[in-house]
Amino acid sequence: MTGLILDLPSGGGETFAWLRTQMASGEQAFANALVSFRVGQAFGLSLNDRPLAAMNLAAPSDTVDVAPGVTVRPVEEDRLAVFLRDEWRGFDHLGINLSRRDVDETKWHALIDTVAAALPAWRLEIGSANDIVMIVREEGDRASVVELVLDRGADRSSFHVCAHVAADRAAVEAAFPSPYGAYKPGDEPFFRSVALPVSPQVPSYIDLAFSDALMGPWPQIVAAMGKRIA
Repeated sequence: MTGLILDLPSGGGETFAWLRTQMASGEQAFANALVSFRVGQAFGLSLNDRPLAAMNLAAPSDTVDVAPGVTVRPVEEDRLAVFLRDEWRGFDHLGINLSRRDVDETKWHALIDTVAAALPAWRLEIGSANDIVMIVREEGDRASVVELVLDRGADRSSFHVCAHVAADRAAVEAAFPSPYGAYKPGDEPFFRSVALPVSPQVPSYIDLAFSDALMGPWPQIVAAMGKRIA
């Protein structure tokens, strides 16, 4: 089956190893048929075996920028791992933000043309300064989703996992107070961002979509707010 592959330079810590194992198990709560992780030496994106983008590895950092001016510090990893094991309910989407340093406008449009020729893709029309493309494949009563973003304001490419959790907003905030958790501007009704330890050279985080979040299904969102890319 055609899918995206995100290459990463290390296997990360306990939490990411657990997530990769769960995704590989085929359990529906962790399934995303559009994307897989491949651990090696590089940070890059491919469509099956066709390279799409090679991202630069940055200098190691002990904080993660989740949005311009919004930074989180990693929480103790066993605390995050236990929370996810107890509270995980579903894989919402994988997001990949490509910075202007790694992908220019011409390369970005070529990348999206390649992806859209193989996978169902919609460009969100929400007035963002960034170009946001959602890959959404419906599978019965669920959907696999990948978000690709040309992040014009970021100096470093990054990725994030968005997960539905059983905890409500108040419980998520209590589990991950500042500086270990934060909201990206506009995301306060939906999810809270927490650092996901993978590599000190790759910014990565997890968006925890709380149980009382005001989120709709992605097929409905792209139908209402997106334009299908031919």
